[in-house]
Amino acid sequence: QALVPMVNEVLEGFNCTIFAYGQTGTGKTYTMEGGGRKAKNGELAVDAGVIPRAIKQIFETLESQNVEYSVKVTFLELYNEEITDLLATEDISKVTDDRQRKHLLLMDDGKGGVLIRGLEEEIVTNSIQVFNLLDRGAAKRRTAETLLNKQSSRSHSIFSITVHIKE
Repeated sequence: QALVPMVNEVLEGFNCTIFAYGQTGTGKTYTMEGGGRKAKNGELAVDAGVIPRAIKQIFETLESQNVEYSVKVTFLELYNEEITDLLATEDISKVTDDRQRKHLLLMDDGKGGVLIRGLEEEIVTNSIQVFNLLDRGAAKRRTAETLLNKQSSRSHSIFSITVHIKE
């Protein structure tokens, strides 16, 4: 329920950030992505995370308003000061040498913001497409075992959703 007002503000044209932070093993990735997003009858799984819940609300609201819209998503990983595109078509798991990876650059956009040159934006038309991209990107994240967690993220990730509504 805490998410509903923030998603409504996004759909009114405001920028919004939902940020999870904490010690290793405290459930940041689980909170954001959830344990599973697949459920029957188009409903979210009970353990769906913040991102799937926001996506479902965004598409349900846009479809009920009967407006012309477009939605784009990006998913990146920041690991050891390197930015990796988790939605890139290259198979990161087969890249053994960091020099072979597609290096992305953080740039000033000239308007007081930043952009990441070379980051792929995926145009999506429904929540199922977004869930599939979230799964695809999450599978490419760097993980390792810690004392607290068998498969702990070793990086930071940013999943961005951009909504344009034609007025």
